[in-house]
Amino acid sequence: MNTQYYKMNTIRKEQARMQKRACRHQLKGRKITVPTRNGSMSAFLYNEKNLYPGFLIVEVHGGGFMYNTAADDNDFCDYIHKNLGIPVISCDYSLSPHAPFPTGLEDVYDCIKYALTLPELKASPDKIILWGHSAGANLAAGAAYLSTKAADFATCLQILDYPYMDVWRESHQRPRIKYSVSGKLMDTFAHYYTEEASTLKNILISPILHSAASFRKMPPTFLLLCGRDNLNEGGKQYGKLLKKAGVPVTFYYVKEALHGFIENHFNYRYLSFLAKIPITKKQHRLAETSVNDICDWIRKETTD
Repeated sequence: MNTQYYKMNTIRKEQARMQKRACRHQLKGRKITVPTRNGSMSAFLYNEKNLYPGFLIVEVHGGGFMYNTAADDNDFCDYIHKNLGIPVISCDYSLSPHAPFPTGLEDVYDCIKYALTLPELKASPDKIILWGHSAGANLAAGAAYLSTKAADFATCLQILDYPYMDVWRESHQRPRIKYSVSGKLMDTFAHYYTEEASTLKNILISPILHSAASFRKMPPTFLLLCGRDNLNEGGKQYGKLLKKAGVPVTFYYVKEALHGFIENHFNYRYLSFLAKIPITKKQHRLAETSVNDICDWIRKETTD
């Protein structure tokens, strides 16, 4: 099959546009520089409140490993921080194609390690909550998996919104759903994420291709799935794998939600006119309800 991808020039222009969008006024998080094994990255801190001492939410934005920035989730991170009273750090990890796998994942992991050294956060290494969206959910789950193999920290909870867990799967193998991620864009994400196509089957990229036994030490998981999303099947399969491995999984299915509806709700005023068209009042309501329900789940899990 002759698969088409976006050219590098098109990708660079779109990335430049999103970096410009990130340079907005009145960011609510405090920007810091995080040292990583790959050099350094930016992150945003939200830590006005600390009602659950020791807990820290590490937030990872979506965008196919290629697009968006931590600034795009500024209002979202501020909202969940004030709702829960738990400090939040948002990772502005390195993006492909310039930084292919595993750079972005290593950035997220190193951001967590660095956050544990910051006195103002008072974070405990066994109280890390990972919350990711789409490709960011893939990176969050990858960091959680790596934490089961090392003694740097322990992920106590993971929240995965419409996760991209089957990166190896080409668009022609997915259902066509209006206003979901386009086939050409999805194939572009996968094509540029790794230097070798075979790497897309790595457990840290497409975990659903691996055995349930691999995930026995994973943390309790909140798995949000959208009905109008061509990534839905991969996320559902990942949840079933975790459950088979004995991991507590809360499946949360939003039948009428579009892929990215939570991020689109909180970042709405910065989106282009065309991007706003499918984001109806109902999508906004669904996003508000879903985030509040996830916060209630976190609150329950951290007080039991």
